[in-house]
Amino acid sequence: MKTIATFLFIFICSISFGQTFTGKIVDKENLPISFANIILKNKVDNSLITGVISNEVGEFSITSKKENVYLEISFVGFITKKIYPTKSSIGTVVLEEEGQQLQEVVITARKKLIEQKVDRLVFNIENTVAGTGGTALDALKTTPSVNVDTDKLAIVGKGNVRVMINDRIIQLSGSELNAYLGTIASDDIKNIEVITTPPSKYDAEGNSGLINIVLKKSKEYSWNNQLRTSYTQATYALLNVGNTFNYNKNKVSLIASLNGTKGHTAQFNQFDIIYPSASTVSNLDMKNKENIISGRLGVDYSLTDNATVGFLYSGSFEDKGIKDGGRTLINDGNGTYTVNEGNADTNNKNHSINAHYIQKLDTLGRKLSIDVDYFNYNNSSNRDFSSEQFITNQSYIEAKNSINQNIKNYSGRIDMEHPSKWANFSYGVKTTFTKTDSDVAFYNISAGAPIFDPTQSNTFMYSENINALYADMSKPLSEKWQLKMGLRFENTRTKGVSKTNNQTDINSYNKLFPSVFLGYNPSRTNMFNLSYSRRIQRPSFERLNPFRFYINPISYQEGNPFLKPQISENFELKHIYKGKLISKAFVSYVDNGYFNIIKAEDGAQQRIVVTFDNFYTAYNYGITETFIYNPTKWWNTTTQAALSKMDTRYKDGFNLDAKLLSGWNFQFYNRNTFHLNEAKTVQAEATFIYASPQKLMYFSTTEMVNLDLGLKFSLLDKKLNCTLAINDILKQRATSVNTKTNGINQTYYNYFDTQSVRISLNYSFGNKKIKVKQRSSGNSEEQNRAKK
Repeated sequence: MKTIATFLFIFICSISFGQTFTGKIVDKENLPISFANIILKNKVDNSLITGVISNEVGEFSITSKKENVYLEISFVGFITKKIYPTKSSIGTVVLEEEGQQLQEVVITARKKLIEQKVDRLVFNIENTVAGTGGTALDALKTTPSVNVDTDKLAIVGKGNVRVMINDRIIQLSGSELNAYLGTIASDDIKNIEVITTPPSKYDAEGNSGLINIVLKKSKEYSWNNQLRTSYTQATYALLNVGNTFNYNKNKVSLIASLNGTKGHTAQFNQFDIIYPSASTVSNLDMKNKENIISGRLGVDYSLTDNATVGFLYSGSFEDKGIKDGGRTLINDGNGTYTVNEGNADTNNKNHSINAHYIQKLDTLGRKLSIDVDYFNYNNSSNRDFSSEQFITNQSYIEAKNSINQNIKNYSGRIDMEHPSKWANFSYGVKTTFTKTDSDVAFYNISAGAPIFDPTQSNTFMYSENINALYADMSKPLSEKWQLKMGLRFENTRTKGVSKTNNQTDINSYNKLFPSVFLGYNPSRTNMFNLSYSRRIQRPSFERLNPFRFYINPISYQEGNPFLKPQISENFELKHIYKGKLISKAFVSYVDNGYFNIIKAEDGAQQRIVVTFDNFYTAYNYGITETFIYNPTKWWNTTTQAALSKMDTRYKDGFNLDAKLLSGWNFQFYNRNTFHLNEAKTVQAEATFIYASPQKLMYFSTTEMVNLDLGLKFSLLDKKLNCTLAINDILKQRATSVNTKTNGINQTYYNYFDTQSVRISLNYSFGNKKIKVKQRSSGNSEEQNRAKK
């Protein structure tokens, strides 16, 4: 740590000589322009002296030892501006968009629907139908390049991704992450950033990149309140109510949000298994109770003009339940069948606390940020189920399966932004500690009194410590070339202990994660980006836990405490034409990959067991085309097409008795927005998504078709918004999955009740400006994994 402290001290205290100019670059809507070119030139002969690029929030600092200079500021799609500075602080520089592009890209007079930056795609959802009355999960379902499934989020053509809220990783993944995102109101979301090749400042977790959900902030010198409610009708009804309050005056900025959900959702499953001795057809219908209270409270306080301290809490309390019933028909010629019934009660508590301090060190743009995070996730679940077989070999079993899981995560981070005359630097350190305790118990209650079964029970403890160092550098190589590169080092130590099985697994490893971005702008209408990043995907806590979830006595899923992380190498080449045609080619290599393993066994009892292991390596490659076009002033469209393929091979020593499949997969996304009146207070939307039949590892899936329609009315000077959304109109979003293992054909169909109608009301009121005296101006990765 002494070396790290010395390293930080040298950079913080270093001094650049010469005249330094600072400023911030924004567009006409006051949105920051990241990675814009700032070139310093000689007035006499217009020769290049030096150059930098703006950071993620549009700020820059550039130093020159010469006099008689001027600045040339440019960014693709914007008109280049020349600045002849008379003082060191230039202030805010507003770039005007090229007239042709403005007509092609703007969805409304205030906001673009899609923005493409050097390392991410930004989907501005706040003025769409999907941004009203739903949840963060609903918003992600309409985001280009993002696939949402019941237990995972993925980028089209790639694998699972990590999720951030305001640049802070959510320490959950899988179904738990989806449940958490269901507690965030889409009305609170400003935009969604899809970062396919993250810079080194971000955690290396996430093989396919990151999704950053940016929440709305309160406007300066204002307060406002947003009251909302929505009613969703599918098989069952679901009611959401919520309120968000924002306040920003003088030194205090505050946001408080409270949301409630009550009702039920449904799930329908069918499993067709063809054993050599007999085939079975199982149906399982589930009614899920959804009682959720969630909220967040954030306060920022300006200690001085250059120092800010803040606090953010978010939490949820979930009372959930699953009531399921099913029937399995065994085609053995005797008319044998079984009846299965189950009931589960689950209580989840989630608490996340962040404290942060930001210090501007000088007028050159150097800034120090310190973050401390705490996260706690507690899950308590009890599942009772019974199975009775009729006709032949009549039998009856009744059992109870319970789990208590507690996950605690602590992390600390120090980040430094350090612009200089040669390049812009950022660097930092981070440490994370995670501990999870799981207690799984199985009781056979067929005879009336519960009998504990130690062979199907387990007490599992897992601890993890990750220490990281990173550094990023960005600079323009010339007027047309930009470079950004970084390196992240992570040391990871893990320990998994299964007391019941008397198993202990200790692991320690060091990994380097480089990233490189190279940009080339030959003209205002063309922009090229080449990027490379190395990423890691650590197993979720659920997949590490040898807990068994029973569908019936012979069908269950269990984790693997010896599961190892997988590593991916990712390359992307991107071309942007006039800001409206985005072409991308990508290739990635996955080593030590892990995924579901389905073990189908035939014998005295037909058995289906789902577990996990590191069994494959894979090459994944493809292309995507995104086209943003406005046919008329009242009609805006975004279209995306993706073609990808994944070639998988077994690792040495593995053979699952399943043929690995590979084929080209096609996905199509089209979103249309129609402004039905001149005031743009009536808006209609249509979103169409198509996915061709896919072949992935040893699974093949049927095609997926999804059509959503929406209508939005803005009344009372746009303070009252009324929304009607009809989702999955064709009822073809669900797909069937087919596989063959151990010579046994299996088909699984899961429908998650996606066809629904939602009616939403949203009312906002407050003061846009508070009269004040003018002042003189002078955890993250593990939350995602808990939910996988």
